Amino acid sequence: MAIATSYAKALHQLMDKSDLSKQYLANLRESLEKRGHLNLLPNILTEYQKLDIQKERSLRHNAVTPEKERVRVLLDLYKKLTN
Repeated sequence: MAIATSYAKALHQLMDKSDLSKQYLANLRESLEKRGHLNLLPNILTEYQKLDIQKERSLRHNAVTPEKERVRVLLDLYKKLTN
């Protein structure tokens, strides 16, 4: 599974940087065929989807909302009052 994970990470990094997705996918398939790793394609897709979900969740988690900012300010005030 480590090989599939490596392929997925590389593909994910390339897809983030550029919008030549069809070309990358065609080249990936060709490379897998040459190396005899074509059977890893479903595992690569699964790992790629995991990375995509992880990125989406990270962006959602790191988004600053008014509620989070209010809680942060209240925690700062609480720390100042208790010290």
